[in-house]
Amino acid sequence: MFKAILNDFSENTYIVANGKEAYVIDPGSNYEAMHQYLQEHGLSIKGVLLTHGHYDHISGLNNLLEEEGAPIYIHKDDRDFLFDPGLNLSVYMEERFKLKDKHVVHTMEEGDTFSLGKESITVLHTPGHTRGGVCFLYGDVLFSGDTLFKEAVGRMDLPTGDESALLASVSKLLERFDDNTVVYPGHGPFTTIAHEKAKNPFVKG
Repeated sequence: MFKAILNDFSENTYIVANGKEAYVIDPGSNYEAMHQYLQEHGLSIKGVLLTHGHYDHISGLNNLLEEEGAPIYIHKDDRDFLFDPGLNLSVYMEERFKLKDKHVVHTMEEGDTFSLGKESITVLHTPGHTRGGVCFLYGDVLFSGDTLFKEAVGRMDLPTGDESALLASVSKLLERFDDNTVVYPGHGPFTTIAHEKAKNPFVKG
């Protein structure tokens, strides 16, 4: 099962659970809702999985560390985002974000997996929005971060963004996965691979 939580900046946090174990994907500003869901369902966090290092996707990290305690996983090319307000864009916010404890940070790469019950979550490196952007595949569900949205893609004009890399990453997803794969993005409503093939203006026909 999984739970979607809406945060400031319309960012989506996901809690993916099997039994009493869970991973949190992209903990944004609505920490209270995350904490409440974890408590109500008696879930323990195995880890925090980050699709990339922008502020809207990581702003709840320090609260999670204080209250829950969990290892944090981010692609090796985005690790610096957790400690650099210029890269994570919090330089434009009222409070600049820096992760309080670097020792809980672990890096990941393409093909790494995280066990959850009898299933696993697989890492797909999809650079372009940031150099270390990733998506996570869990069963027939793809958590696409800011790589792929419903009928749109992530911005390419932010630090370490790259238009050609992002469009290549989107093509990789659409070519690799079945049309029935459900896509849960970092912002906005869910979609499917089939819908994006047909309706996304960034997809080459």
